[in-house]
Order: sequence, then structure tokens, then C-alpha cells
Amino acid sequence: MGDLLSSDYSVWPTLTLLIGAVAWVAGTGMRRGSVLSPYSLMLFILVSIFGIRPLLMRDEPESFGFYGYNISTGFADATFLGFIGTMSFIAGAIFWRAVRAPKVTVKAAESQPLPSWAPRRAAVIAWALSAAWLVIMVIVGGSAGYLAQLFGGRSQDVVSKLENIPAFVGALPAVGCLVIAAVRFRYERNHLYTRAQNLGYWLVALASIVPPSALGTRRYLIPCLVIAVMGALVNNWGKRLKVSWVALGVAGFLALAIVPFVRSAGSRTARGETDLIGSMVSYFQDEGLRGTLNNFFLSYDTEMFNYVAYLSQAMGDSIPFGWGRGIVGDIVSMPLPASMAPFPRWSDYLLSQSFGTGCEYKAVCPVPSVVGILFSDLAIPGLFVGMILLGVAAAKFERAILASGGAATAGLLLAAGFAVAFARGNSLAQAWIAVQCFVIWWMLDKLFLRERVNAEKRAANVSPLPARLHQG
Repeated sequence: MGDLLSSDYSVWPTLTLLIGAVAWVAGTGMRRGSVLSPYSLMLFILVSIFGIRPLLMRDEPESFGFYGYNISTGFADATFLGFIGTMSFIAGAIFWRAVRAPKVTVKAAESQPLPSWAPRRAAVIAWALSAAWLVIMVIVGGSAGYLAQLFGGRSQDVVSKLENIPAFVGALPAVGCLVIAAVRFRYERNHLYTRAQNLGYWLVALASIVPPSALGTRRYLIPCLVIAVMGALVNNWGKRLKVSWVALGVAGFLALAIVPFVRSAGSRTARGETDLIGSMVSYFQDEGLRGTLNNFFLSYDTEMFNYVAYLSQAMGDSIPFGWGRGIVGDIVSMPLPASMAPFPRWSDYLLSQSFGTGCEYKAVCPVPSVVGILFSDLAIPGLFVGMILLGVAAAKFERAILASGGAATAGLLLAAGFAVAFARGNSLAQAWIAVQCFVIWWMLDKLFLRERVNAEKRAANVSPLPARLHQG
């Protein structure tokens, strides 16, 4: 540890931070839609993990601990791998922007306006989904009192009752946000929302973020926020951010940074507050701005750096590279229950090989980030190529969503909502949850949000066959 702290290992993380910051500003242009795009969100996460965290770690020796291991021997390798991953992501985005036709006008693929009843019906569906979440939680907990436990913070008893609940149940409020956002994004291409519709939209969106905040987890909270805001930007996508919006964004980031530290029941009662908001306020008063930021960048929010540091010493030695098992294998096995999968999921395999156990509450549950997944599966060449392709996909997002219609709009809004989780955590697991959300949205859209045309109307719109076709 002494050699590490006395040596200059700040080159790669410094370059990651500086180049990443420049690429973020240049790539977003501080435009409203661009700031919420997958490129912006994933680049922020990558810079946080592989730029800011390692620069702060040297002043916090305890941050080198990783579930019983000291990752100082892999520190330098992790900074280099993080640099490669981040720069490849940026290079992929730059490549796409350089080769695409920049002067081609983006036109919406959907010319048919949505019916006037769509915004109201979408709001009703979103309310129903949040209500369904509440009902399911009461059934799971055995009584309405379980809701009080949920909102009181995470505990062993609360978590144990949620263990076998499908992921899409927790995502129902996020699906509600997707329903209202997809309708608004498509509707406002032709008609602006009225004041009443706009007020109703934001009331529904705010109500949808309440259930995900019950345990103080951001897995579905961030998708709700991103999807809801992005849904209202179709006509203001390229406008610059207002100063007030920047201030609101900073406040929102601080709130999201605090949430994990007050999600357990014990952390809330320790501060004399049992509700989430009161605990968050108390936390900020105790830690201040600097402490809040420092805790975020040195917590499990960015501990993926430590995981990559560990993997850099283990992969190819005590743990073999996956060579497709971490990507192709997980794509095949992810939709199946773990007991029915033909082989262990790669994320579970890495945990069992590294720590001898799987992900458990208050035990071992680190996640490797998209950089860690690509490196552990396909080594450095796979990391390089994979992140370039991810950068290309992220750069294509804005033109794609502005030209989208129907299901494509919903799919792209979901991609933006889950971009942070995809880059930070078990990427394919997050993608599978997003797929489940899309399937639920598609069924709701098909059943309740598509205008029905009766037989007489269809017949009236069919031109009579030319007379010559009736002859002979």
C-alpha cells in the first residue's frame, strides 16, 4: 500500500476525467435532450467509476478494501482498463457522428396523430400500475402493515419477502412512466399538451416515483425520472439548459446520491427520522456537500472500479476468461430461472469463483460494470471493440428517437431510462428487466392505447375494385 500511495498512479484516471469531461460537454452541447441521452448518462458513470473514484482513493486507504481483499496490486491495471473502456466508448460515438450525414433532416416516422383521449387514458393506466404495485406488496407482506415496513427502510424481514418476486413487479411504476412518456412524446409532435394535461402528466410522474423509493433503491427510481423528463422534450430537444434546470439537476443528483445511505431502517432510526425525506435531509446536514459527494464517489456506487482491479489480477489466472459466456451465455440463460438455466450465469460464476458465494443481502454482492463484463469475458480486445460498439449505439440514440414512432419510441425511452444501470451494474440483467418492461408496455398499448376502427369505417375506407377486375 505504501508503494502505491507514494507512486504516481494518477495519470490514467486524470486523463479519463479530463477527456471524459470534454467529451461530455462537446457531445451534449448542454442541450436538454442530449443531457439525458444514453451517451451522456453512461459517460458520466464511466468517468465517475474510472476517473473520479481512483483519484479520491489515494487519500482514503480504507477504500482499497473489497469484501476482504486488498485491491492495491490491481489498482494501476484497473485505471488503465477503465481508460481503455471510456476512450473506446467516446471513440465509437465520435466515429458515428463523423460518418453519418449531418445535414439530413430528421423526420418523425409517425405521421398519424394520437387520438385526443390518449393522454388521459395513459394517465389512468399509470395510476393503475402504481396501485397494482401497492396491492401486490400487501399480498406479499400479508397485510397493509407491510407497506409501512417497506417505506420504513430496507431490513432482512422486508427483503426476505421480496426474494422470489419477479423483477417486473418492482418495475411496474417505471412502466407507468413509460406509458405516459411514450404517449406524450408521440402526441406532442402534432398537438401541445394543455396546462391541465401538463399538470396531470407531472402529478402522475411524481406519484410513480414513490413506490421505487420505498426501499431507497434507485434501480427503478432513475428510469422513472429519466423517462418522465425525456417524454416531455420532443419539441424542446435541442434547446439549451436553463440555469434553473442546472440547479434542479444538481439537487436531484445529490438526492439520488444520498438515497442508498438512508435506505436501511437502521440508518434512518439512527438519525431520529423514520421517513425517507427526513432521513435524507438529516444526512445532508450531517455530511455537508463535500461529504455527500465524497461518499458517493467512494461508496458501492463506484466500487465497480475495485471489482475490475480484482478481476485484472484474477482473469486468465485463477479465473478463466469467459470467451462469450459472459455475453452470449447470459443472453441465453437470463430469461430462465436460475434452477432451469443450462449453466450458471456469468455474473454468478464470477462471484462464486471470487468469493465462494453468490449475491446475498448484507453480504457479497458487487457488480463489475460493463467494462468488467467485457474484460472478464473477452479480455482487452473484447473490451476495446465492445465499448466502441456501445459508443456507436449511444451516439445513434438521438436521431433514432426523434425519428421514431410507436413501439420504437417506447423502446428508446426505456434504453435511456436503464442506461445508468446498464453501464454500472450487471448489464445483461438490467437489459432483461428492460425487456420485461417493454413487453408489459406493448400489451398495455395494444389493449388500451390503440384506436379501434370498426368494420363499417374500414369498409368505407376501402376503394371499390375496378370493374375490369370483376370481369372474366
